[in-house]
Amino acid sequence: MVKSRSYTLKTDNGRWLGQVVLTSDGMFASVTDYGNLSFAWRSYGEGDFRQFLASISTDYFGGKMYQGLAYITFGKKIEKACDRFAEEILPALQKALKQELEQNIEF
Repeated sequence: MVKSRSYTLKTDNGRWLGQVVLTSDGMFASVTDYGNLSFAWRSYGEGDFRQFLASISTDYFGGKMYQGLAYITFGKKIEKACDRFAEEILPALQKALKQELEQNIEF
């Protein structure tokens, strides 16, 4: 059974960044102030998808966001937008995921 979790991300001063939905089988979907992007990792290794996301770099994450768009549109401007998305969204998501994992909250 595939499970999902929703995360409302905010900056440290409480400004809304976006909403992210993760599924236990490797899907990331988002609606954010920096774009509405998604990607599905169908092979991310062993274990919990949240642990995988909590450990990746913004460069890798931004590249995957760009890869998800590249079949529709591509170019340096789009790639830079995906990098900015990764720099703004991934750290906030990783903070939420690490807190959740430390508390042993199940997917």
